[in-house]
Parts: sequence; structure tokens; C-alpha cells
Amino acid sequence: MRTLIKTVAVLAVIVAALGFGAYRYAARSLPTLSGTISVKGISAPVEIIRDRDAIPHIFGATKLDALYGLGYVHAQDRLWQMEFQRRIGFGRLSEIFGETTVPQDRFLRTVGFGRAARSAWDHLPEQARTEIDAYVAGVNAFLETRHGSALPPEFSLLGFQPEPWSGPDVIAWVKMMAWDLSANYPFEMLRHDLTARVGAERAAELMRPYPVNGLNILGGPIPGEDINGEPIVDRPSTGSGLGTPHAAAHASGARGMTGSGPEGAHDDNAVGTEWSGAFAAALSGGNPAARDFIAGKGLTEGLGSNNWVVDGTMTASGKPLLANDPHLGTRIPSLWYLAHMTAGDFDVIGSTLPGAPAMAIGRNRYIAWGETNMFADVEDLYRERLDASGKNVEFAGALEPIRTITETINVSGRSPIDVTVRFTRHGPLVSDAINANNQALPVEPKPPVVEPLAFRWTALDDRDDTIVAFLRLNEARNWNDFTAALRPFAVPSQNFVYADVDGHIGYYAPGRIPIRARGDGASPADGWTGEMEWTGWIPFDELPHAYDPPAHFLVTANNRPVPADYPYFIGVDFLEPFRAQRITNLLHSKSGWTPDAFRAMQSDTVSLHATTLVPLLLERARPVDTADVQAVNLLRHWNFDMRGDRAEPAIFEAWFIGLARSLIVDELGRTVTDAYERRFTYVHRFLEGLLTGAGSRWCDDVRTPQQETCDDAVNGALHDAVSTLRLALGDDVQQWRWDAVHHAVFPHALDSVAPLRLLLDRSVPNGGDWSTINVGPTAVDRPFNQTEVPGYRQIVDLSPAHDSRFLDAVGQSGHFLSPHYDDFLDDWQAVRHKPMRMDRAEIERGAIGKLTLMPR
Repeated sequence: MRTLIKTVAVLAVIVAALGFGAYRYAARSLPTLSGTISVKGISAPVEIIRDRDAIPHIFGATKLDALYGLGYVHAQDRLWQMEFQRRIGFGRLSEIFGETTVPQDRFLRTVGFGRAARSAWDHLPEQARTEIDAYVAGVNAFLETRHGSALPPEFSLLGFQPEPWSGPDVIAWVKMMAWDLSANYPFEMLRHDLTARVGAERAAELMRPYPVNGLNILGGPIPGEDINGEPIVDRPSTGSGLGTPHAAAHASGARGMTGSGPEGAHDDNAVGTEWSGAFAAALSGGNPAARDFIAGKGLTEGLGSNNWVVDGTMTASGKPLLANDPHLGTRIPSLWYLAHMTAGDFDVIGSTLPGAPAMAIGRNRYIAWGETNMFADVEDLYRERLDASGKNVEFAGALEPIRTITETINVSGRSPIDVTVRFTRHGPLVSDAINANNQALPVEPKPPVVEPLAFRWTALDDRDDTIVAFLRLNEARNWNDFTAALRPFAVPSQNFVYADVDGHIGYYAPGRIPIRARGDGASPADGWTGEMEWTGWIPFDELPHAYDPPAHFLVTANNRPVPADYPYFIGVDFLEPFRAQRITNLLHSKSGWTPDAFRAMQSDTVSLHATTLVPLLLERARPVDTADVQAVNLLRHWNFDMRGDRAEPAIFEAWFIGLARSLIVDELGRTVTDAYERRFTYVHRFLEGLLTGAGSRWCDDVRTPQQETCDDAVNGALHDAVSTLRLALGDDVQQWRWDAVHHAVFPHALDSVAPLRLLLDRSVPNGGDWSTINVGPTAVDRPFNQTEVPGYRQIVDLSPAHDSRFLDAVGQSGHFLSPHYDDFLDDWQAVRHKPMRMDRAEIERGAIGKLTLMPR
């Protein structure tokens, strides 16, 4: 026994010593926060003061010096994140991860994000390149001093040294952000698959158009209800007048999935390959974080955002207030990084994207701005007819040569792989990557071959000055400067709201939105006809916009921009306007708005989705099981608030998700159901129509001999939902909590390694659903996890009091040993913002570090 005890003790000492050694090794790479460092490339000393919340405030003599400082702090706190993002953008994952990520690199190289980034860089104006170069120099100044164990731990684990940063590296990540938000092509694939399965008429029941009376951002919205549910009839909703010094603002027509052009009228590939399943299979392996980013917009409907702005007639201060919370995929470190740059008149604070200069969202001394995704249709899939050689493609009755290039993928541990990328006039043949990846899968039978598909996207054009728009936006002082800054904005089309210290508010939706010769782009186009080409862009002055609207406020939440009489087509896949309507209702409910009241709005978890569906479900509910009866009784007295500490949200969410799947999987099959059921806007419209009497044929399960009714489907889904929750939460229905099963999860890029997952990942219980202002969508393939979040929140006060606030979801640092790796997480859950400090004395009060970069 003594020998055993001694052995255990010795092993414990060894483990402790190894652990301590590993800790000491990893701790070497924590950044230096105080002192003086000599660097090349600045004109005068740059001071970096990290305030009590670890937010860096960069003081430079010039804007270029401030941008240099931003590059330096980005590299200090987020170097691994920047490197990982860069490798996604250029399709270079396999150089560090090996053969497992070759399919991902093949797809990324085929689409050509890196090629597009290099082309955009070559076409940038000189001033923009100079400013980006200053930022890049800051990144490289940090890299020059860091090697081996001085680099973040991820580099040591993977055994490589990062290369110097460059201008195209910056543009590549801007392209990838555009990819994340230009979300049309998955809908095109889904429409193809639905039509292939059940025909155009029934597919249209599953993809119902935007409500005719649904809330628009501008022009002709319906009145809402106040917080007590009473109709509002004595006051116009947002955008009821256009009040703009430019052309009147308008909106897209919400055409159905069959559209007005021939691409929706037929599908001569209707029986055969399911594109959504083939695409999912082609990217199913590799690095999970890269996979989720590449295919993330196909995973759930959580990608979106809220913003709203009110003028001084509605605030306690008499000056505007502006709020914004963009919703993107979860990760650790966060996509966002809070920062402040100041250099004379250049003084801007808000949230940046590590790897890119400029403030993406925020304010300066004169104006504030926020963004939501517009969901403009800027991507098209073209079905192509190739000749037998595969070297020519049909167009307008003639054959055209296919252009090819070779991309070489370097792979750790094996020989390089050459990938031939083929192009038609419409873009790269992405089907080549999908088919090659699927043929390499170690499964039988292989996924079916996808027909030739070319990919047209605004971000693949030779010129893209989106980064120029942000660099100029940071210095704008008024509405004219703001709109002039947005003119070069290309992709992704965004809904910008605006406010200034002089009391004005506004809205603009910039971006290159294609004009099509025919058709609406909602479904795959026939590339050989020559009838569905892009002929130009919607002119900037005719894009949706408003200035000082008579309603005194503006709201955007991924809803339709403007009414159906707008002369240009914008898109069809706008989200159900529940968040926009709830924000509008609340703004109608009172006056004298304050930052604290806006914080309460950002915390709001009332679900208009539940308000609409729960009464319809309860009309058909006939519970028999004791637990089912208890669940229904709770829902009958529920106020539709998706609070985390209540049982009703869990019951409703499980019922909603289960009912949708049970109704469609028998006819759509698993892979198409997987692609459809996460489109909550369309699922909600489908269920609402079915429960009010439309489309009842979906209620019969074609796999059984008996005829099931909609009541059978509703009650079967209820029982299954309650049974699932009993397994997770116990038998006492009254004690169930939504946040006991609904967690916001934040995975690290290396969490595929189980021991690292325990060390690096984070999660937190949460409330809300996909329709609440404080959004909390459920990932249907990982119930009930939340994988899309309001990763950044801001409230900007344009009054002299400057009670402005912001918040990141997780923490400033990307280093797991830093106390600032996850110190924002509890505040994020509770919606407790940090102050936007712009006064130096306040910044220095309680600061945790002061670093000075001295010119060498």
C-alpha cells in the first residue's frame, strides 16, 4: 500500500509539474500591456491605454499612426483568430491542418475569395491602400517580435510561424464577411430541392412570400400594437413618410418562389440530385469552425441584426439615440473587438473586425451608425450546358470556351494538390468542387453528381471598394459625408441607420444590387438562354433611404426594405418582421427614451412568433398524458415571454420544431428536411397557413396506411416534445426552465480536439428565440443550442451627456489564459453594457495598462 501511495504521489507531482510547465510555456505568449516598445513605421509615439474593461484606446498623432496602433493591438489580442480567418479567406487551411481540410480548401479556392481579394486590392484608391498599409505595418511590427513560444498557444500546437501580413489579407476577410451575409444561393438550392420533391405548387406552400401587410423599413407599414396588445391607430409607424432630400425610398416586390421569369416556371432537373444535401456532404468534414463559417448561413436563421434610431422629439435629452446589435455565428474569441482610435479630429469608437482597419459599427464626435443585413439578392446560381469535352459552354445558341486556372493546395504531410477551376461568363463552376469533394468521401453510395452550376456574386467582381466606404465613414461629420462615404460600398448590402449631434437621423441601404434582364434570381437560372443576365446595378441615389422621417424614428431588423411599388427588384427572402414589429410597438408605447430604456429593449424576449402560433396550436391540442396536460395548461396562461427561467418557452420551442419536422420529413426526406426546417421564417409561415386551414394534406404521413389529420400531427408533436423535455429536465413540468436546455455556445477553432474543447470553449444559459429582440435561435441539428447571437451591442447617446455604451459577447482577448478571455460573458447574458469612454481622464481612471510605441 505504501508503494502504491508513493507511486500515486510521484505521478501527481509529475502531472502537476507538467501542468505548471505547460502553463508557464503558454503564459509567455500573453501580450505586453505596459511599458515602451520601439517600432518602425510611425511618425510619433502611439499610446495604447487599456481601460478597466481591457478596451484599448489608441492615441496617435495622425490617423495613419492610430491605424498602426489598431493593427498592433489586434495582433496582440487576436493573432490566432486573424491567422485562422486569413487561411479561410485564401483556402490555405490544409497547410496547417493536413489532408482533412482539403475539401474545404478546394471549395474556397474554386469560389475564389483570395483571387477576388487580390484583384480588389489592386484596384483600391491610393489613399485607402495607404491607410490599410499603416494598419498592416502595425500587425507586422508585433509579428517581428514574436516567435516560437512567444506566439499564441495555437501556433505552438500546430507547429508553424505566421507569415507577415499584407493588404490583400485584409480584403480577404472583408470578402468572407460578405460571404457570411450574402445569403441567397442556399435559398436557390432549397427551392430547387423542394420543387424536385413535391412540385412547384406544394413547394410554394413551404416557401410562402413576405406578408402583404408585413412591416417594411420604409413606406406603408401597418400599424402595430402597444405593449398591452392594444392596436395603434392614432400614430404612423416608422417610415410612413419618406422625408428625404433625395429620391423617394421604395422596396422590393415580394414575388413568390416561382417568380416572374422562366427560372421558376419549370425545372428539367426536378427529379434527381438534391443540391442542398450534396453541398452539405461536400463540406461535412474538415475543421468544424471553418465548416460552420463556410456553410453557416445554411445552418439556421439566427444570422441577422436589429437597429433602430429615434430623434430628439422622442428622447429625454432632446438628442437622438441609436441602438444596434448584429447577429452572427458564435465563436471564441468573438468576431468583434471593441476599440477606440483618436488622432486630432479623428476620434472614433465602437467595434472592429480583427484583421481589418476601421470601425465597422460605432460613432465619432459627430455621427453614429449601425447596420443590419439587408438580405438583398446578390448571388445567382446558373445551370450550364457543357459540351462533351467539358471545355465549352452553350450561351445564346453558340458555344463559348470555358476559362480555366490551376490552384495549388499545399498539404501538411503530403504532396500538393492541383485543382483546376473552370469559369463560364457567369463565374466559377462551384459544382466541380462539390462533386470532387463528394467523390472523395469514404462512403457508399456516393452523393449524386450535381449538374454544372456557375456562381455569380457581386463580391467576385474585379473591383470592390467596400473597405473604402468604412474608412471614409469613420471620418464623416454629417449626412452628406455619411452618404458620400457609402457610395463605393459594394457588398454585402446593409441597412445603415444614422444619427448626428445636430439632431438628424437617417437610413441608407448601400451596395451593388443587380438589375436582371429577366427573372428575379430567387431560383436557379438557365445560363444557356442569355435571357437572365445581370445588366447593371440599382443606381445609388435610387437605393432605399430616408432622412429625418416624419415618424421621428427608423427601425430595421432584416425585414423588407420598402413596398412592392419600388421599380427595382431587391430580393424575396426577407425575414418575418417579428423583431421589427416588436421594436416598433415598443417605440410607439412611450416617449422620453433614455439609454437605460434602450437597454431594456435590447433585453426584451417577448416572442411575436409564439403570440401567433401558440393560440393556433392550443385550438387543436387534446392532451391525454398527465405531463402533456400540464404543459398545455402552462401555455394557456403564458404571456409569450421567452424568459430563460420559465418552462413555457421550452415547451413551445420543442413543440414548434418537432411539429414542422413531423409534417414534412415523410415527403421531403431527411436531407431536404434538414435544409428546410432551420428556415424559421418559412417554417412559421407554413405552419400558420396549415393551422388556419391551408395545406392540410401535409398532415397525413404517407409512410403509413391510415389517414392522419392535422389534429393527430399537432398532438403527436406535443407528446414527443414533452417526452423529450422530460428526459432532459425531469418529470416535474412546473420546474422546467428554458435556459436549462437552451445554451449559447461559443466554440474555439480547435475544439474538434476533445481535451481542448474543455479548455477553450465556453457556454452560458440563455433565453429568447429566433423572433425576439434579444435573439436566441435554436440550432435544430443541435437542440437546443444557440449558435447565433447578438455578438456586439451598442447604444449611442448623441447628447452632450454621451451616455453611450457597447458590449462584446465574450471578451477582448483570444488567449485562454488571459482574464479577459471570457470576462464579458456574464454581462452579455444580462445585457449589461460597458461605457464608451472617449474622455482621456475617464479612460485612465482604473486603466489596466499603458503601452507606448516609440518610433525607431
